[in-house]
Amino acid sequence: MKRIASILFLLCFIPQANAQNLYEDALTAASYAYSHSKKAHGANNVFHTQEYADKAIEALEKVEALADKCGCEEANETAYEAKTNMVSSLDQDTYERSRYYAKQAKDLGPKLLEQLTDCQANNGSSESYVVDAVSEEEEAIAVASEEVAQKQKELEEQRRQLAIEQQKLQQQIAEQQKAQAAFEAQRAEELKEQTVVKAKAEQALQKLESALQELSIAFDDESIFESQKDYLRSENDLQNETLNDTKSFYVNRAKELTKSAMQQFAGYTEN
Repeated sequence: MKRIASILFLLCFIPQANAQNLYEDALTAASYAYSHSKKAHGANNVFHTQEYADKAIEALEKVEALADKCGCEEANETAYEAKTNMVSSLDQDTYERSRYYAKQAKDLGPKLLEQLTDCQANNGSSESYVVDAVSEEEEAIAVASEEVAQKQKELEEQRRQLAIEQQKLQQQIAEQQKAQAAFEAQRAEELKEQTVVKAKAEQALQKLESALQELSIAFDDESIFESQKDYLRSENDLQNETLNDTKSFYVNRAKELTKSAMQQFAGYTEN
């Protein structure tokens, strides 16, 4: 936050605090321009006239730019007019004509200095700029502080929501684990019952098949009862079926065995 405030302070304060320096620089440059203009006008040959005219142009260009930055429109226009005269002085090929334009530029010197002085006075002291800058800095700090506080609230709310979501997720995981454990326990109990049914059913079917074989021999010594044995299974076969599926399997095998016996015994009756 301090870094933001510092940046805002620089952005707001520097242009205003340096305004007075701009005025001072503009006045200094205008003084140099006026001095070079007088030397250009007072020179006794075209070479020296244009030498000083060139220096005056450089100073006037600086005044023109600084006056624009300060918002001194009149001074900016006067500096441009004086510069134009000095450029014309450089373009002349005779001493008299070059000196004439140098005089036009020189005569604008006092006016330019007066305009810059008035502009500086009308735009207040550096103290007012400092007060304004400090006020703007305090306002910027207040805005930045409010933004940071709001961001902190938003972040805190996000953390709270995240904690709630994590708690819900943990509850869901716990419930799923509990349900999975209950299912596994129930499945283990069911598988145990399936194993008991399997053992008893297969034993009973074997006894039934043996009884049917003995009954078949009683009717015919040479008779052979067709044994199926397809009801014998391993415990792995029970993994993918329910208790009801297991019971249905052995019931169906008993029906098939009985049906097969009835068909065989029907032939004995006909004989």
